[in-house]
Amino acid sequence: MKIVVIGGVAAGTSAAARAKRLNPDAEIIIFERDSDISYSGCGLPYYISNIVEERDDIIIYTPERFEAKKGAKVKAQHSVEDILVDSKEVIVKDLLKNKEKKLKYDKLLIATGASSIIPPLPGVELDNIFSLRNVHDADKIVDFIEVNNPKKAVVIGGGYIGLELTESLLEQNIDVRVVEKAEQILTNFDSDMADIVLEHLKEKGVEVITGDGITEFKGEENVEQVLTESGKELDCDFVVMSIGVKPNVELAQKAGVGLGETGAIKVNSRMETSVSDIYAAGDCVESTHLLTGNPVWIPLGSTANKQGRVAGSTMMGVEGEFKGVLGTAISKVCDLAVARTGLTFAEAEAEGYEVVSSVIKSGNHSGYYPNYNKFTVKLIVEKDSGIILGAQVIGDAKFAGVDKRIDILVTAIHNQMKASELIDLDLAYAPPFSIPKDGVMVAGIVADKQRNK
Repeated sequence: MKIVVIGGVAAGTSAAARAKRLNPDAEIIIFERDSDISYSGCGLPYYISNIVEERDDIIIYTPERFEAKKGAKVKAQHSVEDILVDSKEVIVKDLLKNKEKKLKYDKLLIATGASSIIPPLPGVELDNIFSLRNVHDADKIVDFIEVNNPKKAVVIGGGYIGLELTESLLEQNIDVRVVEKAEQILTNFDSDMADIVLEHLKEKGVEVITGDGITEFKGEENVEQVLTESGKELDCDFVVMSIGVKPNVELAQKAGVGLGETGAIKVNSRMETSVSDIYAAGDCVESTHLLTGNPVWIPLGSTANKQGRVAGSTMMGVEGEFKGVLGTAISKVCDLAVARTGLTFAEAEAEGYEVVSSVIKSGNHSGYYPNYNKFTVKLIVEKDSGIILGAQVIGDAKFAGVDKRIDILVTAIHNQMKASELIDLDLAYAPPFSIPKDGVMVAGIVADKQRNK
């Protein structure tokens, strides 16, 4: 059995490791364009901020370590240029030697990931305009800051990465302006919850401009100014683009692999594509939303790892299934942890649900215990059935236990629980950790009352 894996970050390495574990005799080879494999893309902002001091700390495996520990061969700086479906071959290019060769496969996994969106705006080719997708992107930003000691930056995009980068730059004593074309930051949160984060950023001295797009970058060789649709002229020493990513599907398309409604590769729950013996996983594939049943493209590292594991099982003939996603995510924005799962109120209404919601504040633990503060919970509940459709939690990143609360609510949604049933959960309690009636329970009680108004 010969397996070729295209892409060596999250999904690709997860699949290769799983397949090799199931069948130690299988010949598995990973091709990765970059020199790095198996790194923590989610950790890049913390490398930039110097919270993670060493570059090597965000590299989970080097090619050599992965080969030694997991048993799969790794060819870094090798690009798969074409997939020859009829002969079951790939054309691989050694990027260092500039040489191509053909290689046979029995099973093939496409794990080509996603790329940053760079809009074709005037001046976008100027120096000191960065994006952040891989370790080399982070290296460029780190090196620029160390050499130039910049004072002012513009971050374009108010999503997770944009705001995590904003925190990273603040940690380096850089003044930051954030420009977001939508009417709010964090567009996958309801606006009332996103406003909590907005006010926190303002308290940190960040100027946040919403409802305004970028029209042009100005400067001689280096970017010096960013122009917006409303006519603002934002002086800066550098820019970080964080307006989103797009799935890398060109290779799959060329091979005749079908795409889904979202523009990402369409797969079934076993990670099989439309072409026999070709599988796909990670940021290049679409998933199914567990509540709506609709295809969605929500590229997250946790999803990629799980999909890779299923693909590795399937290629080895072992039963495995990736059922879908709820869009669960958590992010640290300065002193806040912000988390969400399921549908927002607006998304639920757009899907045709009649919904009610509750928004409550609750103590993180007993008021007499040190570091007491409050977090905010929002529940979105179907009015007729009382079933929880979505949740958002925001609170202090160190002490509020936002991760614990959102994971409770993920589990509740996954099991189709009603808001009224949250009070029945036998949650752990002791003064340092929570209160006898946790905020998750109170949010459920309040949401259930809203149903009966």
